[in-house]
Amino acid sequence: MRTKAMLSTLVAVAALIGPAVLLPYSTQAVAAEAEPATGAFTFTTGPGILTTWAYNTIKVSGTSPATYVTKNNGAQAIATFPVVAHEKTAIFTGGSLRITNSKTGDFINCLNPAVDTLVRVVDCVMPDKTNKRLFSISKIASFRSLPTLYTVNSSYTGMDLKIASQEIADYMNLKLHTNTFSPSVVFATGELTVSYPR
Repeated sequence: MRTKAMLSTLVAVAALIGPAVLLPYSTQAVAAEAEPATGAFTFTTGPGILTTWAYNTIKVSGTSPATYVTKNNGAQAIATFPVVAHEKTAIFTGGSLRITNSKTGDFINCLNPAVDTLVRVVDCVMPDKTNKRLFSISKIASFRSLPTLYTVNSSYTGMDLKIASQEIADYMNLKLHTNTFSPSVVFATGELTVSYPR
């Protein structure tokens, strides 16, 4: 009976995420433990980040069900990804973030970002279906959890996002034919809200 319930859960999660890929982690063991969740992962780029990237012909966009909007006359952007599932400390989202060199047409597509609040990373599914840790969470300013009789509701605020490592920065710079990315810069501040049945 439990196996049938788990299969139903995975089918529901797959329907939410879409046909591209089930979950950012490729192992069957992790997929089998994933459970539906709701909420959102949102980040706002820091002042001057988009301007610097635009100067180097780097632009960012999002695809549904994620949203990507600019503010302050295009100087900053807000990206929001809906939460669709969780597995322990990993929170899985839907949609994608595309970083493009508008001059060359080269791009990096971060599909279904997974936020792991324990390891403090943001993993992305790449076009070849492999998983890559593109971003790190260098700081979480606050964490709140409000368990109820039926649900667990958690929120993380003041999450500083950076490029995960020098190796990843080198990968992104090579892939996009630029020298824009560095692991030493906080490029955005984010927050995560997640709710799931107990």
